[in-house]
Amino acid sequence: MKNNQTGKIRSVAILGGGPAASTLASLLARENVRVAILHRPRAAALLVGESLVPAIILILRRLGVEDEVRAYGKYKPGAIFNMNEWGDFPFTFRDFCGKMPDYAYNVPRIKFEATLMNCAKNAGVKIFETEAKVERVAGTDKVSLSAETLAACGDYFSGQPDFIVDATGRGRVLPKLLNLPAREGGRKDTALFAHLDKTELYKSGYVHSSRLDHGWSWRIPLQDRVSLGIVIPSEYAANAGSTSEERYDNLLKRDSVLRVVTAGATRLTPVMEYTNYQLVSEKLFGENWALVGDTAGFIDPVFSSGLLIGLTSATELADAIRDGGTAAFQKYERDVIHHLKTWHEIVNYYYNGRMFTSFRVGEMMRKNIFIRASYPHINKHMGRIFTGVAGKAAYSMAMMRFLMKYSLNGEDPNKMAIR
Repeated sequence: MKNNQTGKIRSVAILGGGPAASTLASLLARENVRVAILHRPRAAALLVGESLVPAIILILRRLGVEDEVRAYGKYKPGAIFNMNEWGDFPFTFRDFCGKMPDYAYNVPRIKFEATLMNCAKNAGVKIFETEAKVERVAGTDKVSLSAETLAACGDYFSGQPDFIVDATGRGRVLPKLLNLPAREGGRKDTALFAHLDKTELYKSGYVHSSRLDHGWSWRIPLQDRVSLGIVIPSEYAANAGSTSEERYDNLLKRDSVLRVVTAGATRLTPVMEYTNYQLVSEKLFGENWALVGDTAGFIDPVFSSGLLIGLTSATELADAIRDGGTAAFQKYERDVIHHLKTWHEIVNYYYNGRMFTSFRVGEMMRKNIFIRASYPHINKHMGRIFTGVAGKAAYSMAMMRFLMKYSLNGEDPNKMAIR
């Protein structure tokens, strides 16, 4: 993995300009690695991933951008889940965070990406607004920038960079080029979202997730509007209209929950639509390349974990690149795949109804002396789901698996499943 002359990776080309790309670039440039980001500026009016979790605040502080994010972000003290006839389940970060920050922010994603890109520029990263073309080096596990792409970079790399990182997200340039194996999740949903001028909110700043007649919905309060997304089985989405706007607007009117919480609301933006967003790559690095962020894998948006996984994987890849050894990249691959698979497991507990059935049973049984004594400890570790820590906390995950299997007390979890 290391440069033959110095034993270190001295230059890195990062394909893509999202949060993971900018975070990785900033951290490497601060270590005197020669870094360039190659990307086409985004044309989309909106981007999914507008709600941060407390674990991300530590990364923002490390980058030195929290004050800037705070200026345009909406303070987020927690999350609330509405499960229809079973009521609301609010979670406040300060009850679970311990030494970690007990808050996060909801952010307009375009501004957030600009903040991280400017951070990279200030660290000395060179930005080339060009579509990067990559070729496979015949007979090897290596890749190289095309002659056309190198020409667009001038003599910045003085030849090929030592290392190439794919941070193109769903573009997945290297996985497609190299035919890398990947495992898709079981869900085949469609996500539609837009910004509204207002919606009904039960707690200020809290992200609201509601179980719908079919699927579920998020409401993310921003400073001057609300991001509302609908995650629904694709067959139901297809029957709601012929365009994204028709599907979204019709679902707001047809669903028994949405027509109440959006009564009198006006849509301010076009509607964005995503499909097939559960995937984990099984190979994340090669001789002179690696995958990071959504290129490595992406999951359901229900617990706002996408940005967390992307930014965390960027910090871990920065460590591996600084080390440069195969063992470091193996650890990176192992840790990221484990993190992704753990979050897929957590998401499945939400969809199959086990998570909130367990929470409900726990609330009902608090008169039991054993439950009352153990409830604060259990509540602390289950609450880590909403702070972003659960995916990396082995004890919390072991407790969750135990509870999902044994704590339902005869209750049928299908009653609270997402349909």
